[in-house]
Amino acid sequence: MRQKLDGIDRIDTVPPMLLALAGLKGGTGRTTLAVALAAEARARGRRTLLVDLDPRGDAHAWSLGAGSLAPTTLRLPGVAPGQAERLRGLAYGHDLTVIDTPTDPDALALVAEVAELMLVPCRPSPMDAWAAVDTVETCVCARSLANFRMQVAVVPNAVDPRTTIGAALPNDLRALGLPVLACSVARRVAHPEAMAHGSTASLDAPAGPAARDINELLEAIEALRTRYSDSHQLRH
Repeated sequence: MRQKLDGIDRIDTVPPMLLALAGLKGGTGRTTLAVALAAEARARGRRTLLVDLDPRGDAHAWSLGAGSLAPTTLRLPGVAPGQAERLRGLAYGHDLTVIDTPTDPDALALVAEVAELMLVPCRPSPMDAWAAVDTVETCVCARSLANFRMQVAVVPNAVDPRTTIGAALPNDLRALGLPVLACSVARRVAHPEAMAHGSTASLDAPAGPAARDINELLEAIEALRTRYSDSHQLRH
């Protein structure tokens, strides 16, 4: 059931989540997905915060161009004492906090202390797959040491299913022992074109194929958080 809240269509309350787009290799599409997911969550009426930890500041730069279309966006580059607690505090009062994480291993370890879900984009290339393995191993280690609540998942990104390597990517990642989401994001020019003028593919063409990919990804993320919330309540 939808109801109006501050002029935005708001959907029934869902459990809050701190989501990090993570990876130890550049060029995997972390920032594009972080922006797209945060913008789509806001469009659905979620109280959404986008945090840009990357020194490049691309997500923050996008938000300046997007203006009122962007969710609340904070730029907190680098690793600093107390940063993990600050992130945890900032997440309060939001349904979804999305963190754009740089490739810096120290930043990855910091975010892994507080995130409920570490989402690792992986493009169809051997180098990306190897980096995804390293990233997931780092996250699993952090979970065992400091953050037992954290889930980690790999999302196949920029996939062209018409190619052999693209079609095989999900199964290849699973063969490496990685936890892979059932959905994937196709390689579409709509994403960079939209970001270039301060928008997203979902905002530009809500019924288009690029928007459908992001919608399916957000649905998969929300299913994970609901599943975790239910199991957490059962344990208590």
